[in-house]
Order: sequence, then C-alpha cells, then structure tokens
Amino acid sequence: MGLFDLFKRDLSNDPDLTRLRDLIIISASDSNYSLDENGIILDICRQEGIDIDKLQKLFKMDPEKIKDNYPTSLVEKSKYLRRLIEVMATDKVCYPQEIEAVRSIARNMGFSDDQTDSEIIDYCKSLGKKGEAVLASYEENKNK
Repeated sequence: MGLFDLFKRDLSNDPDLTRLRDLIIISASDSNYSLDENGIILDICRQEGIDIDKLQKLFKMDPEKIKDNYPTSLVEKSKYLRRLIEVMATDKVCYPQEIEAVRSIARNMGFSDDQTDSEIIDYCKSLGKKGEAVLASYEENKNK
C-alpha cells in the first residue's frame, strides 16, 4: 500500500466513526450541543481507545455516508447503548428528540423500544440521587 492509498482509504465503515456519529446525533438531537456533552464524548473516546482525530474526520464527512457498523455481541451492544444514554442524560434532561434518537439507534442494533426504555431506567437508577431528575424528565417525555 502506497502513501496515497492511505488517503483514499474508505473510512465510512469504521466502527469508531459509527460510534462517534451516534454520540453526536444524540448530543445534537435536542438542538443544544453543550460543552458537557462534548466533554462526555471526549471521555468516552479516551475510555474506549478511539483516536480523537477521528472526531475531526467525522465533521469533514457526510454523516449519512457512514455505514452502520455496530457491535455483534449482546454485551457490546448493551455497552454501546449505555454510552448513548450517558450522553443523553448529561444535561439531566431527556428531551423527546433524544429519547427517539436513542431508540432509533437501538432499533438498528436489534433492541426493542421496551428493552431500550428499560436500559434508560436502569441507567437513571444507577446514578442514585442524581438520576432522579433524569428519570423524571424521561418519564415526562418518553411518549411525546
């Protein structure tokens, strides 16, 4: 492979770009991409070993050209879903658009809306006192 082949490489099937795209979709779906959400996404990148440079590449790509490349094991799918929920809950409000975006991505991975809702509830409960506001807003907005 030559040097120029590196630049021609198709990144649209990169699972890291799929993950970053989905995290950005969740954070931007309420029309309010906050610094807190950005910080959580950067933390997830560090924890998951995702090169931050891929985030810059993502913003230069057409997000619709990034192919869905989701985990295949149930454990990894659940972890992926949990990260999406984490971003949604960052500002302590679950907006209807965020809930629908999480459900839509989860459906693409094979989860039912009931399974996704159960994961959201479990995540909120895992936050203890801090999760009460998130859970209240989720309950208020889940059917809108």
